[in-house]
Amino acid sequence: MPVKYKTPASFSGFSCLGAQCEDTCCQNWEVKIDQQHYELLKNVMSADKDEQNIFEKRIYLNTRPVVSEHDYAFVRMADTGFCSMLDDEGLCYVHAKYGEKLLGNVCTMFPRVISRTADSVELSAALSCPEVVRRCIDDTELLKFNRFKPTELPGGKNYPVLRELSQQDDDFYSGNFVYVRENFMLTMANEEQELETRLYTLVNMANKLSEFYHRGCAKPGQGQIESVMATYAEPEFVTRLGTFIKSYDAGSLLNMIVVHSVLSIKLQQAGAEKISVLYEKIIQYYNDETKSIPEILADKITSIRNSLDSDAQQYVDKAITRYSLNCLYREWFVSMPDPFTYVQMLLLRLSILRTLIYLEAGTEQDMTLDKLKKKIVYIMYNFARNIDQNLEFLKVVYDALSEQTMMNIDFSAVFIRID
Repeated sequence: MPVKYKTPASFSGFSCLGAQCEDTCCQNWEVKIDQQHYELLKNVMSADKDEQNIFEKRIYLNTRPVVSEHDYAFVRMADTGFCSMLDDEGLCYVHAKYGEKLLGNVCTMFPRVISRTADSVELSAALSCPEVVRRCIDDTELLKFNRFKPTELPGGKNYPVLRELSQQDDDFYSGNFVYVRENFMLTMANEEQELETRLYTLVNMANKLSEFYHRGCAKPGQGQIESVMATYAEPEFVTRLGTFIKSYDAGSLLNMIVVHSVLSIKLQQAGAEKISVLYEKIIQYYNDETKSIPEILADKITSIRNSLDSDAQQYVDKAITRYSLNCLYREWFVSMPDPFTYVQMLLLRLSILRTLIYLEAGTEQDMTLDKLKKKIVYIMYNFARNIDQNLEFLKVVYDALSEQTMMNIDFSAVFIRID
């Protein structure tokens, strides 16, 4: 069977902006080094005592309980937040001295992500790149995929595959992944339905599937998965879900308490990161000390959303839709125990993102669509860098939600109705 090479239409023709990019990707996040390039760089730099000293000071092994060949080690960040391998001119020391061949896969490929299913090689893009975010949120061809040529990738055909779908006959979770993901994406891409209706449909679909479809599950009954998909595609059923989520009004403050708690942890752990700085600025802007911070911000969210015109609100929903589609395509829910766990965490992440967008928009006296777009781009790529792609931090958040029994469908509406 011939292999298909596909990438979202919005990412076709992507090229790094280089020096013209407003924010280098070599800062304020974990720069991973795969095991192969760690060993190569260690061997080359060990030949010289000064070089060896640089290597030992600036590169460290991953000591977490679960380590893969993709995140075998990390480059230490300097006190400035920038990669310690950058020279005084902001250029990569490793690349300048040893060439591209010794760069880790992350540095060579970023923001590209390569995954492989049974018959396809998928090229997706990390949202921690501002140019990727711009392309993503202005995508007019949802669910359209183009063919890409492996020879045009950095490193050509020797591209690193981040994840590969299990081909074991008894792995029914992986075996049905592509079909389930396609239906998840179809649900989110149906912009005839309001964003909150689609999110609530998605999480209910994932919850129903997870009753029998999960890691280590038995083979689903004939047509069992298809039956769930058909139910949640039925217009009348979706309308009922939409009616419920629109009438749900008990979650605004609780949602803000959760969002504030998550961002407060981030503030404590990494106060210099841009999302932390942004949230601290938001708190200072709105805090009048008459109520608790979550109460103040929950009230502000409602008033801000009501003050924005319909074009602005639609643009936010459009951007969130495309952000979620990128996540669904790129992240692979089979990395989680079941579809519901993945979607519930996605809802929380989107809730934080939407909250930050609206609260930051509220600090602008004369909001235009152009200003709103720039704010969304800034928030999205920094959110991806500081939170969305920080798996260690997300694990802390997941554990906290589980401890508070919020990883169940009863709390899903809380994360969707942010006002």
